[in-house]
Amino acid sequence: MKETYKIAIIGCGSISHSHVSAIQTGNLGEIVALCDTREDRIQGLLAKVPGAKTYTDYQVLLSETEANIIHICTPHYLHAEMAIASMQAGKDVYLEKPAAMDYEQGMEIVRVSEKTGKKVCVSFQNRLIESHLTLRKLIDSGEYGKVLGLKGIVTWYRGGKYYTDSGWRGEWETEGGGTLMNQSIHTLDLLYYFGGPVERVEGSVALRKNKGTIHVEDTAEATIWFKNGATAIFYATNCHVATNPIILEVVCEKASFSLRDNKLYKTMGKTTEVVAENSALAVG
Repeated sequence: MKETYKIAIIGCGSISHSHVSAIQTGNLGEIVALCDTREDRIQGLLAKVPGAKTYTDYQVLLSETEANIIHICTPHYLHAEMAIASMQAGKDVYLEKPAAMDYEQGMEIVRVSEKTGKKVCVSFQNRLIESHLTLRKLIDSGEYGKVLGLKGIVTWYRGGKYYTDSGWRGEWETEGGGTLMNQSIHTLDLLYYFGGPVERVEGSVALRKNKGTIHVEDTAEATIWFKNGATAIFYATNCHVATNPIILEVVCEKASFSLRDNKLYKTMGKTTEVVAENSALAVG
């Protein structure tokens, strides 16, 4: 008999609506509780999950809820604290990216998971998009030779209002970083997913726009060396005047692959064909 997962969501801001949609569309479980410090946000999400219990204190939720999985959709600076508390309360955790504000917090999450035996999954859902799974299989097949190089480009617009309206974005103490931590983190994850373990990185970050409004980086670039000999170039900025589609390319010995326009393209010589579709990338 298939187990029915009971789910509680902590943090009822914009990303929580995507979680509700995915849970309901995939029939992945029953949402039994919602929590946020703002009643208006709770009510906005409650319209999609009528009957769920509501809380304004996540610790009270953890002590009372029948949920066995906690979705954490709060600002970055609360991720580690809430993930650890949830596991200590006997719950598995689905945690929005980033996992934590820094390496030490991230490793503490790992230690608590190992100690409690509770699972924690960080939301890097782009790995599971059909086109990306197809590309991973093509790389693993060896049919096109080894991976030689990769490219990830993110050119988006994030204006001052995006930061000031949130109450937490744009500051080291609450967001933990800028484009690297938020907008381009999925692209970095995919470079790792397709390229493999990393040997070293050389790069730089800068704050180019919205100076005085934010203090984290809005632009970053890097060259990445992988242990298998491949290299990647990476560029991300929130300073563009528009939010353009992400560019992701993987060059193998016998073919190159590109993810764009929600499709996976394969190029061999002068021939380019679509080999998979539905590769829409998540927006940070």
